Amino acid sequence: MVVRIALPAVLVLLVIGGRAQTVVEGSVHGPAQRAIPGAIVTLAGISGSVGSATSDASGRFHFAGVPPGPHTLTTRAAGYYPGSYTFTLRPRQAVHVSLELQPLRRPREEITVRSSLQTVDPEKTGTSYAFTRRDLENLPDPMTENTNALVANLMPGASQSHDNFINVRGNEFSLHEFINGVSFLDNAQPQFSPGVSPQIFETVSLMTGGFTPEYGNRFGGVLDITTLSGAELGGHGDVNFRGATNDNYDLNAEYGGSRGALGYYLFADGFTSGRYLDPPAPMELYDFGEGLRATTQLDWRASGRDQVKLLLMGAGANFEQPNLLEDQEAGRNARRHLRQETAILNWVRTFSSDRLLSTSLYARTGSDRILPTTDPITPLSRASRSPLTLGLKSDFSQAWRGQIFKAGVDLTRLRELESFFFDGRGDPDMFPSFRGGVKGGQAGLYVQDHVSPFRNFTVDAGVRYDYFDLVDTQVQTSPRVGIAYHIARTRSVVHAAYNRFFSPPPIEYSLLASFIGVHALDPAQRVGDVRAYSQNYFEAGWAQELRPRMSLELNAYLHTGHNSFENHEISISRLFLPINFHSARSQGAEFVLNLQQLEKLGISGRFQYAVGRTFFYGPITGGFAGDEPLAPGERIMPAFDQTHTGSANIFYRNRWRGAWTGSALRYGSGTVVEHGPRLPQHLTADLAAGCNLWMREPLRLDLEFDVTNVSDNRYQIAKESEEIPIQYAPSRTAGASLKFHF
Repeated sequence: MVVRIALPAVLVLLVIGGRAQTVVEGSVHGPAQRAIPGAIVTLAGISGSVGSATSDASGRFHFAGVPPGPHTLTTRAAGYYPGSYTFTLRPRQAVHVSLELQPLRRPREEITVRSSLQTVDPEKTGTSYAFTRRDLENLPDPMTENTNALVANLMPGASQSHDNFINVRGNEFSLHEFINGVSFLDNAQPQFSPGVSPQIFETVSLMTGGFTPEYGNRFGGVLDITTLSGAELGGHGDVNFRGATNDNYDLNAEYGGSRGALGYYLFADGFTSGRYLDPPAPMELYDFGEGLRATTQLDWRASGRDQVKLLLMGAGANFEQPNLLEDQEAGRNARRHLRQETAILNWVRTFSSDRLLSTSLYARTGSDRILPTTDPITPLSRASRSPLTLGLKSDFSQAWRGQIFKAGVDLTRLRELESFFFDGRGDPDMFPSFRGGVKGGQAGLYVQDHVSPFRNFTVDAGVRYDYFDLVDTQVQTSPRVGIAYHIARTRSVVHAAYNRFFSPPPIEYSLLASFIGVHALDPAQRVGDVRAYSQNYFEAGWAQELRPRMSLELNAYLHTGHNSFENHEISISRLFLPINFHSARSQGAEFVLNLQQLEKLGISGRFQYAVGRTFFYGPITGGFAGDEPLAPGERIMPAFDQTHTGSANIFYRNRWRGAWTGSALRYGSGTVVEHGPRLPQHLTADLAAGCNLWMREPLRLDLEFDVTNVSDNRYQIAKESEEIPIQYAPSRTAGASLKFHF
């Protein structure tokens, strides 16, 4: 039904254009805003020149299909000093650049280049933080081993919740990966997905607010990922081996290059861990896991106007479901197997310097199998799910008179198969066996505009229409607007945004949750199907450049909504089902001090602090209600609520053999316990150091040492409910890695 409804819109957009990449639009002027026609503007990225443009009679220029990452604009015009402007382009960021040149004062005066560096983005209307491949490579291995570790250290306000879930801005189902312009409904948490490795990222933007309509209906946090092109590696690669205590081993390799118009990239990773999930005891009991991940990407530039990119990813993980001491003594040995395969085909057509089209076809298959214990005493659970996603996304971009207009469509076909069996072994709670499947999908249409109506003032405005049909059918129109004002004199930016969100329910075991919500043996637990979460999201912020490469940001947010989500576990099955609460309210503020590489001192760092509170209000309105009914209007704090969260990362680098050392600290004031006091506050510290052992270009051998959780503080992370045990932080590990570049 979804495909038939939206097909005409797809055909129209495929005729006029498709899903847009990044567009850079700007103007060249002299003093008093006098336009400079005929100026030569060159745009260069880390891999070389992107292209050149000549400013028109109004001083304007355009570049279309620009890849994200660090870029430099160099400008030359007769009678003026040359100028340059260096900035980092976020994925899918529409940018206006205003370049002011100074006139030559004496005909024979020596020409010097006037350069400027973008420390604070003057057009950022929401909250996001962009990291390039170089930024990620400068981090210790434990911080980039998976997306959860990356977010916990670099996204402000991100805090650990029970069972390895990450909470961002009052949302538990909160980390969604937006890969090469395509997003999936699958949850990225290790309970449900083998995940992707940050080592394949060319750029990643960690977003927590101010989402334009093209980002769909994500909530909490979005990882906007652009994957690495083999052409950037130029026929080189590396092999990295890391070993650490507690059976933590990782071996990965990558290689990339180009042959003619074809770029190719290969990545493979195998890993083991003696502590795969957060254990329900201070020590790891039956908690071993292992996994494999592989990625291939092909880039083909057929001509100056056409680009084709094919991304293939496959991953799998097998891990043990951790035990309590009494479970261990009884011989409990439940396991879980996850598999996931992804394909994204993207075609970009650049019609002119101010207009382009891009269309993506994408698919994902997966499987999740919970294998039951073989002991005859502890509760037995067996479950499986087999999801399938097929999709098409297309949008059209046009730069015109200072505006960057975008319109698009996103169609997804979904299939979900699930089964479940539970034997409580005498437990009075009874859960029905279940086996079922459903087909459905979603369709989204959106329009948006990035415009600067007057100097230093930027507006992102748009609207999105969504139709979702899986367990239930729901529709919503969602307006979104963001503004930013750049105070050039003080190098400050003030921004504010309003977003209306319509977030489809989590698809992981949503059929089972809805089945129990409708057919529970206890009539009081029959609360109906899992529903979409509808939110009103407000945020405001201020960014200040303290000095080049040093910035300070303050952001505050408030969001309220109906049918908010949370996880709920069935007994000790480690199977988590989504449930809805009638409404929710979350508010907070964040502080970020960012020190980019200070070349003279060799110091870089990032300091974050967040304060927030979240409340859910009864009754439970959908999914697996459990034995904890809420009266209408009754207020509770969810298990992930943590008032104060902080992190600090600081590194020192020396030119001698590329030697470096650094530390990462994380603080939390403690999560809430149902009907009890909060868990104790905690502070952990990681240490790392490294150097170059040997180098003969292009060959290089790097060594790294690291210690995580130096004080071995196995603090209590969270407790979901009275029936579910507390989860504990991981123990200390000490390890080293060797990385060979060739």
